[in-house]
Amino acid sequence: MTVAQKKFFSLGLAMAFLAGTQSGCPVWQDQDTPVQEFQRVEAATKAKYYVYVPSDYSGDRLWPLVVTLHGTHGFDSAKAQVREWKALAETNGFIVLAPYLDSPQGILPVLRSARLRALEKDEKRVLAAMAEVKKLYRVDEKAVMITGFSAGGYPLYFIALRHPDLFNAMVPRACNCDLKIVKTIPLTQALRRMSILIFFSKTGISPVYSKLSIIARQSWAAFRYLRENGCERAKIKAVSGGHHRRPDVAYGFWRRSPRNP
Repeated sequence: MTVAQKKFFSLGLAMAFLAGTQSGCPVWQDQDTPVQEFQRVEAATKAKYYVYVPSDYSGDRLWPLVVTLHGTHGFDSAKAQVREWKALAETNGFIVLAPYLDSPQGILPVLRSARLRALEKDEKRVLAAMAEVKKLYRVDEKAVMITGFSAGGYPLYFIALRHPDLFNAMVPRACNCDLKIVKTIPLTQALRRMSILIFFSKTGISPVYSKLSIIARQSWAAFRYLRENGCERAKIKAVSGGHHRRPDVAYGFWRRSPRNP
């Protein structure tokens, strides 16, 4: 079997596996929270996003913030992202922001020029939504994590690396990464101070062809590039199970991460 045939076969297996799960990556986390997530429309960009604010929210203190980016359309969504995080947010006292995005596509091929246009549009959406949430609530700007799942890695790396001063931690969760795009972004001292955990599944999307996992290869490539360029707080980890969301892993890392100076 040629390399091209292996890639095609692996893609076919992944698509069949995801289709078999209907939503691709179902949300297993507890949905029985005292209050519900809700949708907002950012005033300037008209971009939609979901927010979860804990039931005991009060303006008497600052609240950490998680910005979480969804994966491929049809298999993940902004609503699924906020729903996977809200029980953790309620229990541990932080706000969740999950924007609607255009750029996540991890199954079908996308021209790099087209992906860049979508990334630039999503960057504006995410930054505008963050600014609006900070106006509405008392956000602790020294404790903001950006994370994403699967193809949400494309906007995650793009936004986090271009605006590292906004985040104290970045956690790609089984994420895609286009290293050619990443290498066009200047790496700053603020990024080198950021806590970074890149994790991926030991088995990948398709357990049959785990050694062909695109996400594992892209995760290692991103990790090596960051460490070679002075990001000493970058870590990488293979976790058990398949292509799962695992917000618990991301939260456990974030809670131990240093705050922004």
